[in-house]
Amino acid sequence: MPPNTKVDFIDAHQDRSKKTLDDLLQAAYNIVEDADPNSFNSRNLADKAGYALGTINKRLGAVENVFLWAIEKGREHKLKDLIDLITELDPHTTLQEFSAEVVDIAFRNIGTVGPKVMRYYENKLIKRLGSSSESMDFSAIFTEPYLAMVNANQSNTFRKMSIDETRLVMRTTQALIERPFINNDPIAGSDEHRRIAVESLIRILGK
Repeated sequence: MPPNTKVDFIDAHQDRSKKTLDDLLQAAYNIVEDADPNSFNSRNLADKAGYALGTINKRLGAVENVFLWAIEKGREHKLKDLIDLITELDPHTTLQEFSAEVVDIAFRNIGTVGPKVMRYYENKLIKRLGSSSESMDFSAIFTEPYLAMVNANQSNTFRKMSIDETRLVMRTTQALIERPFINNDPIAGSDEHRRIAVESLIRILGK
């Protein structure tokens, strides 16, 4: 979880309080899945979790933190889809096939999360941290799986890179796919955006 978004909870070690926390976190996760940041508030959380509004305000240090946690957990699940693709890729898969599948999965996941939720998350972190770059940049987690995949690949279409180059390339790839959505660019998610993203990945990752 990013700095300063820890969920504070009074006496969370007690069984009843732990259950309350678990209920609130699950409720927040369900609300976030609806992809409407306007609903990220105490009253909706109380209604969804089945607790009194006073209980939530008393127990939680900052209700906003629960929604940031829920966004983080959702992002972890979505990133696992891409990591699974990389680690389980058939060694005969070409770069062209790989690039198209990566972009399609990323677009599908972003469509599920919703650009509004991504902007909400980034804006909250900017207010707290002064910058969202560290928390929004998750590209480094792909570096080692990608390098292992390239070393095992037999299509002779992937360019081998150093760890540092791969890390920077992953960051560039993330920006290429995500930023149009976050920036509310008219091209975001369109066929043209997909074409640009796929062809750019082929150029960046290919020989």
